[in-house]
Amino acid sequence: MMRVRTLFARSARAAAEYYGNYLAKDAHEIPGRWTGRQAPDLDLIGDVSVDDLSDVLAGLDPRTGQPLGRPLLDRITTNGKTIPAVGGFDATFSAPKSLSIWWGLTGDERLAECHDIAVRAAASAIEHYGSTTRNRSNGRRMHVDTNGLTMAVFRQSTSRADDPQLHSHVIISSKVQTPDGRWYALDARVLKKHQRTFGGLYQSVLRAELTKRFGIAFDDIDNGLAEISGVPAELIAQFSKRAADIDIEMDQRIGAFIDEIGREPTRFERAAIEREVSRDTRAPKTGRSPAELRNRWIAEAAALGVDVRSLTASIAAAARNAPTPHPVSVESVLAELAERRSVWHRLDVLRTLCDLTPPQPGHDGASWAAALEQAVDTVLADCIDLDPADHATHRRASDGRSIWTEPIAVQATSEHVLAQEERILTWAMGTQLDDPSPAVDLDSLGLDETQLEAASAVAGEDQLVVVVGPAGAGKTRMLDTAVFDLQRRGRPVLGVAPTTRGAEVLHLEANLEADTVAKLIHDLDHPGPESIAAGLPTGTTLIVDEAGMLNTADLHRLVDHVERHQWRLVLVGDPHQLAPVGRGGMFTELCNNVRTVELDQLHRFTEPWEANASLALRRGDTKSLNVYEAFDRIRPGRLDQHLDTIADLWLDCDRRAETLAITTSRNDDVATINARIQATRASAGQLDPNTINPIGDEWAMVGDIVATRHNDRRLRTSRGDHVRNRERWTVTATHPGGELTVSRLEGHGSTTLPAAYVAEHVELAYATSEYGAQGITADRSLTLATPATTCRGLYVGMTRGRAENLALVVTDEPTLDAARDALDFTLASDRADVPAIRHRQEARQGRATELLTPNASLRLSTGPELSISF
Repeated sequence: MMRVRTLFARSARAAAEYYGNYLAKDAHEIPGRWTGRQAPDLDLIGDVSVDDLSDVLAGLDPRTGQPLGRPLLDRITTNGKTIPAVGGFDATFSAPKSLSIWWGLTGDERLAECHDIAVRAAASAIEHYGSTTRNRSNGRRMHVDTNGLTMAVFRQSTSRADDPQLHSHVIISSKVQTPDGRWYALDARVLKKHQRTFGGLYQSVLRAELTKRFGIAFDDIDNGLAEISGVPAELIAQFSKRAADIDIEMDQRIGAFIDEIGREPTRFERAAIEREVSRDTRAPKTGRSPAELRNRWIAEAAALGVDVRSLTASIAAAARNAPTPHPVSVESVLAELAERRSVWHRLDVLRTLCDLTPPQPGHDGASWAAALEQAVDTVLADCIDLDPADHATHRRASDGRSIWTEPIAVQATSEHVLAQEERILTWAMGTQLDDPSPAVDLDSLGLDETQLEAASAVAGEDQLVVVVGPAGAGKTRMLDTAVFDLQRRGRPVLGVAPTTRGAEVLHLEANLEADTVAKLIHDLDHPGPESIAAGLPTGTTLIVDEAGMLNTADLHRLVDHVERHQWRLVLVGDPHQLAPVGRGGMFTELCNNVRTVELDQLHRFTEPWEANASLALRRGDTKSLNVYEAFDRIRPGRLDQHLDTIADLWLDCDRRAETLAITTSRNDDVATINARIQATRASAGQLDPNTINPIGDEWAMVGDIVATRHNDRRLRTSRGDHVRNRERWTVTATHPGGELTVSRLEGHGSTTLPAAYVAEHVELAYATSEYGAQGITADRSLTLATPATTCRGLYVGMTRGRAENLALVVTDEPTLDAARDALDFTLASDRADVPAIRHRQEARQGRATELLTPNASLRLSTGPELSISF
């Protein structure tokens, strides 16, 4: 694929020596070559010299030694941090291992030429889309095209273990020149944000060129990469010695770590060990040429019963037996895009095409790259353009967009996506044309004023009710009151939530029948006597809790069924908490456009200051961190230090019979925390190692806290409830066959889980990801904040505890300043999807969104088959 590494100007000479001398000369490779439209203007033509490359990476004109524009100097911030000047970027393209092996055994230079053609196509795309710069004009920022890039390409053919490995380093200068002759810094955001696209384009063009020249077939495309069909897996493993060497050394060093320290290394410690191993096993290249190594490669393959003739025959046989690829349509491309997000960029379309489209007859690499660009045009022609229609503005030639629009800004959506969003919003606004009709005479015992207002709305007559409540505002208590009133009056009510955990909380705490949104939609689309919606009459109240986590497609289906069955819809949630994975954001849009009831008093927190601080944190106000810091709720440190704190706090809470919610963002960190707490409990004698039982890649003992991670309605507890995803249990017995007897942590029944379920769907559950934490209330809470944590995740984690909420911030330096810097970045980070209608409205600079009338419909075009042969 492709990876991008930043090269700093201060290391320009060392980098140039590495690329120009070590790679090109010592390894007997072909010399590096200059490319890019800007290179000839600097007299950079032909082979790359160390001196010229050093000047380029230092931001100097290789002809005169003078700076190209502003000198590349490191910058010192006000708090004393050094920001190194960027001299360039290394975009490395690696061929599939199967190609490298085929080339290595045959010595057929045509195979390496296919790699070169694909690299040129990807580099050309980087230059076309990613050679813009930023400058200001009259207080506004322009994003303009430049004369192109200055690039040096170094092709490599072996790994450090002397295995065949075709790959190329494309060194890109950070200096670009505008047509008026001025030099600026390259805006590298396109290169970095869309490196997956450029890597996928390289792979796609490579497949086309190889298919054209050799008539081969490929395995299924996985994450942009496909191996050549017919190359044995054991052969690929044999020629991956570098990876194997690292694995062996890692096992040895981790074993030594455990012997010395007495525990497994943390994720960060493991990463540090891996870096050391990679460096220590990084033997210098032997300098042996591929011609010298070929006999060794042939002998290694022969030991596996493979020679050039049998390998070629195997590849040919696989090509003959390859299934005919299914045609790719515009509809399938748009469906793939819409599965992930509401809006997309041209390069997102290109990446999706490369991932979905196998090589087609009649194309070599060059024509395939051109055909892909034409196919992108075809897909975008069937999309809705979200850019402002300003015909008077200057436009970039690279992408045809206004120079005032950022090159990385999303630009398109589909009619289908827009139709769903507009349908939801139009229906919602149409239900609220009349004044609200709340219920009266509710039992208000224990409710504050806004809770009572919300409960009255939920139990009233309005077809749509939207309730917004921050964490700790008592949304579930409010719902309990409303549900009791509805049931008292004989009005049917059903509850759903996006997650099984949320549905369970709704069922237990609001006292109503509840299940997941997915189960309800399935039952509504496939009605039957076992349906949870069977027999629900007109006027039924459908309550959706955690509505901010609803994806747009599911919300659209719910609206359709609600209108069809003439039910009432109640959406309860918080637009500042976790968003759905994939296309979403419509709950936020509804909150901005329709009548809502907002809960404004928080009841969860023991300390009054924490309620106000959490509301400021919810808004993303960095000043809230001052309050948390003042009350010692922010703790900096390395991951290993935090693991000690977490384990000790868990034991302390367990002794005091207090509940503790432990939250973090990455599953790897969740697993690391779980393993540490388990090991600490075992050392304290709380777990019996004689009861150990495998669960996936972990193990469990009697007394461990585990979670079930798969819904299974066939598995029932002693209370008659089925086993749900993300439910937490205490292990009460292990069995020789691998079964586990578990008891619900909340005390609602027990069951014995079959060995097959245990092996695949059970994991330790002392800690959880943010999606497992939303909806949980505990006595105390701690959040392990890492670079993966977003503002929403931090807010969720820091609002689970009644008495205390701690942020343990992973930092290289154990200082509060470092922790504050990290949390400032976290509060500015939000990866939630934004609906297309919001992008369109913002693109139109505040002009009113053009909504369809309730009965209008959009043309849902499937488009032509994408044969890529036009």
